[in-house]
Amino acid sequence: MHFESIPGEKGAKLVFGLDWRAYFAKGARAERRRYVDESGATHYTEFKSKGETIVGFCELDPTQRKGGKLYSAAARIASLERVSRRPAVLVLIQNDELVHLVLVQRGAVALDEEVALNALADKREAIEDTCAKAGLELATLGHGAQLHAVDEIFDLRELIVARKVGLIKKIPVAVPTTVPLLVILAAVFYGGKQLIDVLNPPPPPPAPPPTFMQEYQSAVMRTLAAPAPLASQLAPKLLASFGAQETNVAGWQFQKASCTIAGPCIATYKRQGGTFKEFDARAPESLRPVVFNPDGWHLTARGPEVTIAERVALGEQKTWPTQQALIKSLQTDPQKLSTKPDTLDSHGYVVDIKPAERLIQRQPMAGKAQGPLVQRGTWQIDGYKWQSALLARLPDNMALDTLDVELKEDGTGVHFTAKGKYYVLN
Repeated sequence: MHFESIPGEKGAKLVFGLDWRAYFAKGARAERRRYVDESGATHYTEFKSKGETIVGFCELDPTQRKGGKLYSAAARIASLERVSRRPAVLVLIQNDELVHLVLVQRGAVALDEEVALNALADKREAIEDTCAKAGLELATLGHGAQLHAVDEIFDLRELIVARKVGLIKKIPVAVPTTVPLLVILAAVFYGGKQLIDVLNPPPPPPAPPPTFMQEYQSAVMRTLAAPAPLASQLAPKLLASFGAQETNVAGWQFQKASCTIAGPCIATYKRQGGTFKEFDARAPESLRPVVFNPDGWHLTARGPEVTIAERVALGEQKTWPTQQALIKSLQTDPQKLSTKPDTLDSHGYVVDIKPAERLIQRQPMAGKAQGPLVQRGTWQIDGYKWQSALLARLPDNMALDTLDVELKEDGTGVHFTAKGKYYVLN
């Protein structure tokens, strides 16, 4: 577990890393006692959500309890209105090289743990797959300069809004448990075997394994169910939006920005003679929230908002170019602005296309695959803002994932790195 002090409350701390369970409101106390007996937990917190009692358990020693009250951060996150009204929400809070991760599904805390920053990508992918299989639309909220691809920024001040939520209490020495007397009498009278048969019916026969095409169709639906905005629309719009922003504010110069496909971009400014206080005083509301870096030389602020763009459509797959046609189209002279037809590098405009791969690793048996199959690959394009017209010519099978923008110190201008995925038929 991890403890963080709460501003303005002497000795009070937020706790991350509890073990969570969800019980039906009726009988929740008995279930809680059963888990305590099995796990050895010493403290708990609970809240109600959609007819269930959500309980978080932990084991605390006297030194951890000393000094003031403890509150569960996950419980406070789950109580937020913009979290509880959604099917699934993943909240990420960066703490140096660690990330506090809280997953709330249908109002209940499903995960409350700490993950190393370099292991976060694999963990997020596993969570996204789990939510997709369960049919839950996942929204990701984040706080941290090195967190990317978040839907919305999470403000740490939201953790202190509901001050009474998530209080961690000591588990009572004895919790009354109601034992159904009629069940005991029936077991004695009719015999244990009949009762066991009623309460534990034989499991149903296992479902047959999915066919190749069933598994493939599920993979296609998962792949294209996630937002996949057309790179030809969203990337030029984002680059143009940076032209409307001030590059210098109160002695701070724009250095770089990172954009995902939802929510605002995260912009980084570098000190050029200004102070944190001056920037905070003069920064417009459009740049907030502002986070000052402990190194004293950088700060992060809100950048341009990502606009809605048309998505890659499976119904347009007949018009998608093949992988080789895609590579060839991005090497034409108009696309390169080059006199070198044998290279992708021209005037700083570089295109890198990785080979496409199958959506599932399973190999179809002869005759089991029906028609051409969708494959997916990754791409990256580096260039300068004045070359954004080239991005507008990208075909409709290319989706944007991230866009990074940097003001080059060598005076060459605003440089961009666009990354995404492309889809082709084999």
